[in-house]
Amino acid sequence: MNGGLLSFLPGLDTVNQAIIIIAAFSAIVFVHELGHYLAARLTGVRVERFFIGFDIFGLALEKGWRGTVYGVGILPLGGYCALAGQNDDPRKEIRTGAPDEIQAKPLWARSLVFAGGVLMNFLFGFLILIAAFMYGIPFIPPVLGELDPRGPAAVHGFLPGDRVLRVDDRRVESFEEAAEAIALSGAGGEVMVEVERRDASGIRRILSIRVKGRASGGRGNLNSIGAEPERSRRIGGIVEDPAFTGPLAGKLAVNDEIIAVDGVEIPENQGGLIQRLLANRPGEEARLKVKSARDGEVREVLVPLETYGEWDLGLRIGVEIVGVTPGGPADRAGLSAGDLVTAYEIADPDGGGVRRLASTEQFMRAVIEAALRPVDILLKRKSETIAARVTPKVGTEMPDPERDTLLGLEGVMEGGDGFRIGRILPGSPLEKIAEPGDLLAGLAGRPLPAGKSLREAVEEASSHDLKLFLRRGGENRLAAGLREVTEANLTVRLSPRVSPRHRRPMIGVDLAPGPVTSVEAGSFADTALGGAARLAGSRLAALQYSPDLATTILRFVFPADSPYGGGLKTLVAATPGKILENPGLAGLLSRLPVSFKTAEEVRPLPFFEAVGAAGKKWVDLSLMVYSVIHKLVVRTLPLDAVGGPVQLFRIIKIADDRGFAYFLYIVALISVNLGVCNLLPFPVLDGGHLAFLLIEWLIGGPPPRLVRDTAQWIGLICLLALMLTVTGYDILHLLRGTG
Repeated sequence: MNGGLLSFLPGLDTVNQAIIIIAAFSAIVFVHELGHYLAARLTGVRVERFFIGFDIFGLALEKGWRGTVYGVGILPLGGYCALAGQNDDPRKEIRTGAPDEIQAKPLWARSLVFAGGVLMNFLFGFLILIAAFMYGIPFIPPVLGELDPRGPAAVHGFLPGDRVLRVDDRRVESFEEAAEAIALSGAGGEVMVEVERRDASGIRRILSIRVKGRASGGRGNLNSIGAEPERSRRIGGIVEDPAFTGPLAGKLAVNDEIIAVDGVEIPENQGGLIQRLLANRPGEEARLKVKSARDGEVREVLVPLETYGEWDLGLRIGVEIVGVTPGGPADRAGLSAGDLVTAYEIADPDGGGVRRLASTEQFMRAVIEAALRPVDILLKRKSETIAARVTPKVGTEMPDPERDTLLGLEGVMEGGDGFRIGRILPGSPLEKIAEPGDLLAGLAGRPLPAGKSLREAVEEASSHDLKLFLRRGGENRLAAGLREVTEANLTVRLSPRVSPRHRRPMIGVDLAPGPVTSVEAGSFADTALGGAARLAGSRLAALQYSPDLATTILRFVFPADSPYGGGLKTLVAATPGKILENPGLAGLLSRLPVSFKTAEEVRPLPFFEAVGAAGKKWVDLSLMVYSVIHKLVVRTLPLDAVGGPVQLFRIIKIADDRGFAYFLYIVALISVNLGVCNLLPFPVLDGGHLAFLLIEWLIGGPPPRLVRDTAQWIGLICLLALMLTVTGYDILHLLRGTG
């Protein structure tokens, strides 16, 4: 579908989305009420009014025909089918004893009438799913793309390119299904993930890895393992930076496809390969083969790369503590928000002495280093047992999932048996001790814990104290305070602990870059930026490089009495020759200044295959609703994970972006959800009416009037409270940007 569902009114997206939402929701409600209507006609129950939308202010369009008033209300957000002799408020029921009133019908007939709406929603959802599968629903393949280097997926040994086959006992066929299965296990929940991995020679391996997730930080704080889907080779956006918008104009545009990089062909759904091929070329240009989205023409273009990363500028900053976790190591040591960490020392004879801080990243690395003492390991090699003592290593290069075990090993956790070594990486502490195929069975005299990554086990087996030098209160100015570490206001000693959420040693603080406390003599900051006299008390806000890497652009926020004047100022200086000679060694990386769309596949199915796929999906959607309700009740999922009207608006917008078939899929999902939720034995809902009929069948008569009245009022109040709550959460997440 070209242009999306809203292309018929270009430029009015918000209005169009509202129209689409109302039309879709009204169709689903119409189908539901039609189910009640048809069941009533079938069983001989008189329908007094059949309305789509609500009649307010008497402005509805209505017409009577054969004893029924049909109408369309001006508020198109619902509908109703009014049956003779029935009212949700028992006090307003008027029974005349006529044979066409619902209360005059037998139990089976009344049950069919109340279940008719749900059955129609199920049938409608099933038929819509068949149409969607025949048209071709776009889905994201269950292939891992970018991984959070410190996320659970990376530290448990997952790699980009792994294809997820199962999550626990559920087979998944899309990234959405895999993410959903992981999310519904609850924040911090453990799941067994089965993946397919192919090595460079094409050999296929099936790995089962148990991974403990973490809170996502988004809506509902659902479970996440820190993995993104693979990207396509189609450009989704171009960086808005004057340094690149000009050079890229006429060469790259949104929706263009990059089909080759410097002669290397890019498979259709492996856009992540593009950035990996270009990562180690800062200051250079890339030759791309591009297929234009406008005319389909394929051409070669030469484009500049964006350089990122930070080399040692010679700045020494304070790291400001902006929050302290109650009960954590920092809290127990007396740290508080507002403290400024100016230097640290690993409290160990081999710690290397006092080190001033250059960045928050350096400080976090120091915390990790402080928790890496030598550990005793136990290796099993066939019938041989080998004991050794090794010291874990933290690399200074960019994080690499393969090296994230701290022991420089690649392999797989085999439950409670240990870690089976598949490859020993260069520089590993075990390089001269272990061999591929060995089983690492224990650390520090204990077996490796089942369900945890090797990195977690290493971190828990090692711990050193960390000595911090801080300033508390007063001016954060070099001229007014700290010149030597011995002049620090406070000296504290604390021991990092392994965070169960973040999977690494932490001291329980939230950090922010602080002001410049000193400048190293003879450094770039000293000779090119004016040194301590000019930079004291300023805060580094941004660091950029020209496309050719010839200049370094820095933005500082200066105090009011600075020689540069107060506020945000930009300083530009030539990049030192030693950095230009080997930018990679200095820690700089490069990337194409564009983003890529998520990889998607479309598989239109013939009719009979579409029927089978629709049936399976219908069952999955139905069971998922009950699973979510169960997890809400047992508090595995928080209530703010549930979406309301605003979330529905967002879903329709996503459906429009992804095409007509996906829109049909969303309509089917909502229809099935409506049917399942209406079946719940909750007063006011159809399931509540069915529950009363079941009680009537069991006790031989209707429940007492007082019981019905009380239940209906409680049900109505609870339903209104739930709707207000989820709508409130919708608005809150919208304001926070965590929808």
